Amino acid sequence: MGNYTDLESEFIERTIKLIDQYTGLCEKFSFDEQYNYTLTINCLLGLIVMPKERVVSYIPTKRLTNAFKKEIGLIQSVIKPEIKTLRELIESLRHAVAHFDINVVSENDSKLIDYIEFKDTEVDVVIASFRGNELFAFLQYYSTCLLENLRRHQY
Repeated sequence: MGNYTDLESEFIERTIKLIDQYTGLCEKFSFDEQYNYTLTINCLLGLIVMPKERVVSYIPTKRLTNAFKKEIGLIQSVIKPEIKTLRELIESLRHAVAHFDINVVSENDSKLIDYIEFKDTEVDVVIASFRGNELFAFLQYYSTCLLENLRRHQY
């Protein structure tokens, strides 16, 4: 892969493609060697932290209504009610990711990742708890909206 011509947009695109490529390949590995959640959490730096730092004004401000959350696949995931827009969510997630205030939660002794919690480091409260199988779909939706905004305004 060549050099970047538009670092912000291409980094977001490549990060989503990286997760998508791995998801297609991980079935070739035994269950104990599948690191899809590790990769996704690593990629949060490129999908959440970098955009918040470099292109914050292009992060969508869509309201987080129950209908919208359902539309983007957040059925069992929970977002702190005080967070009203997608941009506010991304800004809050940015702090949790940058300070690695993330927990993985298993609902039983199997130690599988059922939820990924993001916490506010200052007040020690969960700002969002994503169902493991809903996080990537959310990131895909958010990234697509962000990229559309960047292209529309020819960032």
